[in-house]
Amino acid sequence: MTTNWKRLSGLTAVALLTGSLAACGGGNGTNSGSAGTSSSPASSEAGASSSPSASANKEPVKLTFATVANGDSESQAFKEIFANYEQATGNKVDLQILPDVNQYENIIKTRFATQDAPDIFYFFAGPNEYVTMQAEKNLVEMTGSAYVGNLTSAVRDFYTVDGKIYGIPWGSYNAMGVLYNKKVYEQQGLSVPNNYGELLSNAEKLKQAGVTPFYEAVKTGWPTQIYPLSAFQSFVMPTIGGEEGVQKLVSNTLGFAEIPEMKKVFERQFELKTKGYYNKDLLAGTYENQQEALANGTAAMAFQADWMLPEISKRFGDKVNDIGFFPLPSEQDAGVVSLYPPKQIFVTKTSPRVEAAKQLAEFMTQPDSLAVWYKYNPGIPVYNGVDASLFAGQQEIYKYIEEGKGIIQIQLRLPAGIIDFDKITQELVGKGDAQKAVEQMDKNYKQDGKNKKIAGF
Repeated sequence: MTTNWKRLSGLTAVALLTGSLAACGGGNGTNSGSAGTSSSPASSEAGASSSPSASANKEPVKLTFATVANGDSESQAFKEIFANYEQATGNKVDLQILPDVNQYENIIKTRFATQDAPDIFYFFAGPNEYVTMQAEKNLVEMTGSAYVGNLTSAVRDFYTVDGKIYGIPWGSYNAMGVLYNKKVYEQQGLSVPNNYGELLSNAEKLKQAGVTPFYEAVKTGWPTQIYPLSAFQSFVMPTIGGEEGVQKLVSNTLGFAEIPEMKKVFERQFELKTKGYYNKDLLAGTYENQQEALANGTAAMAFQADWMLPEISKRFGDKVNDIGFFPLPSEQDAGVVSLYPPKQIFVTKTSPRVEAAKQLAEFMTQPDSLAVWYKYNPGIPVYNGVDASLFAGQQEIYKYIEEGKGIIQIQLRLPAGIIDFDKITQELVGKGDAQKAVEQMDKNYKQDGKNKKIAGF
């Protein structure tokens, strides 16, 4: 298999991404390749502080590490890293892969409530999750850990709240927008759209040619969120004054239901169904079906993120080279990429094995461990001095970032969560009630703010 990859260093990426993330208000307190050995002082310090022999004179322990099922590429990486850790320390790691991404947060919170929390766990992106997990009470503060000095400044700033970091950023930058089959586009004489009208024109031509324009995974559920999350910065932000409007949402002085363009986004999403641009098995469509249709060219496009590319590579080999990326365009222009910072690893403060869990966390940020991760999950690295490789579609994302056309997706910038957003968008695609969708979105956001006792809610 010959996959087209481009080498990318975290030191290169930081200069490009800092501007993009800073422009988003990151860090305002509201909210397959091999890795080369880093020569930065922080990396060397990390290696010294987390020497695998640190537990050599102690009784071996068994740690629980929880994560959500998100494709084989992530689980394979964790398994290899943990095997290396076990060999180096004598400790054991019980990798618990929880199957339901839609219920993952509730499962983890329930386990904390019942004193059955994992020792260490992989969680969603964004410092707003500090609020979700009651960080001061439940999580180990990692601000002084050696790995922090080796983070790219953009990620470090984004995850720092009131001078503290609780999560260990883990993985890569991802981008949400439109994944498309370049061969299908070429065969049909299409080009990347410069505005939303051109996107619909492409869809109509594909439909007339007997090709499914967009494959949507309604049965899986969560993929239906990607359209509105990708549309927010292209369609909604210009109508609310950009960053000023975002800060009003943050402070709850502006509600989603008060934004006419938010309702229009949902109307556009459902319009794709009424125009016949979705797959015929719409309600039965799954994430796996979406991968297959896009890779094989039976569907030309999907509203997705580049985290799908490792899965396509694993299942369909070189066909991953046929997959490109562009932002969801606005009515006026080509649009802005919806950036998704890396998820994070938390260590449970009350774990009886907390020191061993911290040791595992530091082991995972070593160059060799990061190399394993990027081998299975190519992407833009978040640690300086780390080399990673990009799929062809990710190279295109990288170009948008170089041009400053990326903004962190809105959910990760809000202090409260839009609870059950996947269920809202899943129902919207099926039934088309845009007014109900925007009202439920607004209600759930405000209720979560109240539940978390956030000022202003």
